[in-house]
Amino acid sequence: MLRQLRKKKVAKRIFYVLAVLIIPAFVIWGSASVINKKDRVPNIAGRIFGKNVSYDRFQQSMQAWKTHILLQYGEEAEKNLRPLLNPINGAWDRLIMLHEVRRRGIRISDRDVVDHITRLPFLQKNGRFDPQSYELFLKYTLRMDARQFEEQARQDISMTKVYEEVTKPVTITDDEARAEYKKQHTETRLRYVLFSPQSYKNNIAVTDEELNKYYETSKETFKVPPQINAVFCMIPYDEKTTEEEKGKAQETMQKIARKAKTAGLKAAAQEAGLEAKETGFFGFNDPIPALGWLPQIKTAIFDTPQGAITQPLETERGIYLFGILEKKDAYIPDFKEAKDKVRTALIEEKASQIAFQNAQDFLNRVRNPEAKEQPRGPEKTEKTPVRPAMPFDRAAENLRLDVKETPPFTKDSYIPELGLATVLKDAAFGLKKDEIYDKPVSTPQGFLVIQSLQTPSLDEDKLKKEFDDFKKSLLEQKRNEAFNSFFEDLKKQAHLVSYVNQIGRYGMPVAAAEGK
Repeated sequence: MLRQLRKKKVAKRIFYVLAVLIIPAFVIWGSASVINKKDRVPNIAGRIFGKNVSYDRFQQSMQAWKTHILLQYGEEAEKNLRPLLNPINGAWDRLIMLHEVRRRGIRISDRDVVDHITRLPFLQKNGRFDPQSYELFLKYTLRMDARQFEEQARQDISMTKVYEEVTKPVTITDDEARAEYKKQHTETRLRYVLFSPQSYKNNIAVTDEELNKYYETSKETFKVPPQINAVFCMIPYDEKTTEEEKGKAQETMQKIARKAKTAGLKAAAQEAGLEAKETGFFGFNDPIPALGWLPQIKTAIFDTPQGAITQPLETERGIYLFGILEKKDAYIPDFKEAKDKVRTALIEEKASQIAFQNAQDFLNRVRNPEAKEQPRGPEKTEKTPVRPAMPFDRAAENLRLDVKETPPFTKDSYIPELGLATVLKDAAFGLKKDEIYDKPVSTPQGFLVIQSLQTPSLDEDKLKKEFDDFKKSLLEQKRNEAFNSFFEDLKKQAHLVSYVNQIGRYGMPVAAAEGK
């Protein structure tokens, strides 16, 4: 093949083939399941579609996956993207895709491989394929021979064929593209007054009688979820930690885990020169005391029985080992234990009611012919004289309320101070200029009374200029979504069983320790 490439001459045509090859399937690295079994078979990395996969084949797949990452993101990819990448799942995803290639009977000719490689932009010189650049690239960047790289390229092209076959039926009409463009580019602006429950909390007093009554009618609200108390040790990582150092850390944790079965985690950790700390009780939705939020390992911790030791659990921050000291089932606390939470909940509910009522009163003042004199606080409940509606700004100024204005926003954009605010946008895009929405809008920040500053508008000239490119981009997006859905289903059909649970010090897959 290399001999052919040396003779091959092509016209200047630079495009990034690999950007197509690393299709969304390889962005969903976190979804492949990895489990450990006691009945593992020597030299078997795992099974897909009911068939064994050898370690040699798995290592080849992992090497090909790493080549993709290097070609797509450069030589600094491993260091810069390490927290986002999962080589084990990437290798399994590739093997699952190649199984689909074989099932469909897709074959790639030598000519296809030659055409693919000679068009790679980084192998061009003066608009032509440069054999010397290819040789240097293989020798010093990939550190592999031509045959190995060319076979990987053959696989890449075959996987692209699967993508093309799966997504070919996906189409989009002009009307669909126009509707999506309108959604993404039609803009409006608002002025608003926010009535935040937070501003009323300090003026609300509640009696013990009210608290008791609220507790009795809302006991389930104060149910305490399952909790655990654990002891843990860890070896931290930072951006300078190498794969070799990680491999050594994994080996250390495996040794501690084996020793902990008889000596306990604290003693085993101390023998290895590590400190073991107790967490105290925490729930699944709580941060782990002394460690913070580590959602990627929470499930493994809570799934471990009382008295047992977890497997070594690795994150970008380090590798951990937990021993479960005690588990508490969910329970409903008595009134005395729950009293502080009951007080907080009742005050929040009352503050929200007051905020809504004051928002409604202000809305009546600016929108309807009859209105209240001013918003009511918890101590002001008397009715006030009826007055005619008045301009939004003047009504707010009279009541010393802050009026804020949004910048232009679309249905998909983020609004400063308000966030995505889907409910607010649904209301706003139904308003014409100067129109006031007919009820307070509930948001996480509180209740808003809103007035439109413009009728939602779309730049038709801009639409005409951008429509063709937008439609192509939208079609590509829909095809990627369709392929993602297809590949997720394919992975479920694969019934992946992996005996690989870590990467060793030299970047190669390592089997799970016996008995884990």
